[in-house]
Amino acid sequence: MLLLKPLLLSHTRCFRKETAEVVRLHVCFATYKRGAYLCFSEKAMQQHKQEILEKVLEDLASCGLDTHVDQIQHLADGGMSHVYRARQPSLDRYIVIKQLKRSFREDTELVNRFRREAKCLATVLHQNVAHVYGFVESTADMYILMEYISGVDLSTVLKKIGSLPPDVAAAISLGLARGLHCLHTHQLIHRDVKPSNIRLTTRGGIKLMDLGIVLDIAEGSLTRPGILMGSPSYLTPEQILGESVTARSDVFQLGICLYEMLCGSRPFQDNGQQTVFHRIREAQYTPLRKMNRSIPRALERIVDRCLQKDSNARFSDVQKVSHALEAFLGPLATAHTEDVILKFLDEEALATPTVPITHIQEVRPKQSWWKWLGVGILCVGSMLLGLFFSRFKKEAPATPPNYSRPHDLR
Repeated sequence: MLLLKPLLLSHTRCFRKETAEVVRLHVCFATYKRGAYLCFSEKAMQQHKQEILEKVLEDLASCGLDTHVDQIQHLADGGMSHVYRARQPSLDRYIVIKQLKRSFREDTELVNRFRREAKCLATVLHQNVAHVYGFVESTADMYILMEYISGVDLSTVLKKIGSLPPDVAAAISLGLARGLHCLHTHQLIHRDVKPSNIRLTTRGGIKLMDLGIVLDIAEGSLTRPGILMGSPSYLTPEQILGESVTARSDVFQLGICLYEMLCGSRPFQDNGQQTVFHRIREAQYTPLRKMNRSIPRALERIVDRCLQKDSNARFSDVQKVSHALEAFLGPLATAHTEDVILKFLDEEALATPTVPITHIQEVRPKQSWWKWLGVGILCVGSMLLGLFFSRFKKEAPATPPNYSRPHDLR
């Protein structure tokens, strides 16, 4: 029996009995001194996945969507849901289908949270927020139908590349800030702004996704007292202390994302002596320019203000963050941030652009401070020189009288 486990692992996929969802597809059952294993052949696993996809199609068909969805395939599994991609032949487009996990179907809080995510996304229509097409509920399952966003997650980019160029980080943060501002105008607080919830599209756009723990100020919180919602490294001081969450909480998380994009690491991490919660509440992060001297001071000032422990010391809203980023980007902020992102994705082979890059030559060059100092000195010098000559002209002596005639000498 001791030799059975390596053999099974080399020919089949093995799962512990307590985590295996489907028992009827088992090929063999083996016991081992450290536990019991259910072993599925590759063929059985593929058959199981296909049956799950067919079940999703059947559920959607029972809701009147049988002619609208086909070519379904599994994409990923989240904390609360399974995610699939499917095609709508009638509209010739792909969509994303989020299915609430059946293990959570009896949890009233999670069910209400899933419904709220669909409702909140449906009320928001903005180019930087993922769109919702519909919500479907059958007797056994719940689904959210969303737009399919072709591109790559920011978390994947950071894992592969590390830090991003300042202009690229600022362009991404600007799109993120604009999307958050739209949510805030609808009285919604995201509460989970992090790189894995930010999508860079093949058209150079930025999409904010996953409103699973969104706070609707008008309807109140669904979170039970004493429960922390969110990712530990991206929590805000007020969330950890159990205080009220406001739009400035999203500003803090935006600052964490911008910091991570600029230097490749998060500002608050567990260092073995202090927990990440303690560091967020009490400790100071390493200044950006100490991590990388080439980071512009303007971006460092934006990050520093976003990451203030006291929420009242931060930007009062994300629109002010947008204005600060627009001032840094200059002309690019109005129309060409997509080109900056597209050029970056193309050069790093992260995604293939689906639209032409038309304004790359207009990317703002890095300007040295001494050039501006020289221009200033020249202007001041010209003004002083002009004043000097104008005063000299006023004080010039008058023309002396002509005494050439005799009668003028009397």
